[in-house]
Amino acid sequence: MSDPTDPRNQRPQTPDPEMKSTADGSADNADPVGTVKAVAQPMDPRVGGSQTLPTATQEAAVTAEAPLANVEAMAERMDIAGTEQTDGWGRGAYVDPDVEKHPALRALRAEMPGVVVDVVRFRDETTIHVRRESLRDVCAFLRAHPRLRFDFLTDVTAIDMLRLRAEPRFDVVALLYSLSNRVRLRLKAGCNDGESVPSLVPLWNGANWLEREAYDMFGIVFEGHPNLRRMLLPDDWDEGHPLRKDYPLRGWREFPVYNQERSVGRVRTRWSGRGAT
Repeated sequence: MSDPTDPRNQRPQTPDPEMKSTADGSADNADPVGTVKAVAQPMDPRVGGSQTLPTATQEAAVTAEAPLANVEAMAERMDIAGTEQTDGWGRGAYVDPDVEKHPALRALRAEMPGVVVDVVRFRDETTIHVRRESLRDVCAFLRAHPRLRFDFLTDVTAIDMLRLRAEPRFDVVALLYSLSNRVRLRLKAGCNDGESVPSLVPLWNGANWLEREAYDMFGIVFEGHPNLRRMLLPDDWDEGHPLRKDYPLRGWREFPVYNQERSVGRVRTRWSGRGAT
């Protein structure tokens, strides 16, 4: 007598002739706006930007009945996060045609009067020029502000403005990003040759090597840096800073020509001697 519990004696299941759609077991998503309201966390009025927001899949699935469901859900999400019409701290205010509505600019002028030197808007990118000695204080304020929260340092670099303006000669550039608001901001602090700029290492450790590179290539001294020394060139390099615009292509010194008893002089520019240390 066969044992019915023996797997060898069990008959295979007859497949269901009716084909089932893979969407039969999924939840109905005909109300994308309702899905967003159910999934999205409530906004904290004390902070700006988006909180834990639903993904594109959670927002809505595009179907033949609702081809723009996901677009409508994203628009509803932006209304929750705030725009320049509904909230002066919303993401839309950062790219408003009126640059004076920029949240960071308004906050800086209210909290630190006189620190803003100039504001430039180009292709929805905002650059705020601040005083050299206040660069670190400005970054600390923007980082700690509960509505702005520019808590990520993208880059620190410098620009030689020689022949582009009278002074200051250099611009120290700090690129900031707000992870919560998903917006970027560029800060610039002008300095002349020999003037120091406050280091951002006390705020972001990632500024360490970035500032060392700017010092190596441009000769800009960052006050408060824990280990400001050359990074790309040898420590005993004494031929100036190669990214200055008055730096000759072959450097400042003569160099020997091997297998010949002669040397070739460096090609100097009209700004001969400037920038050499």
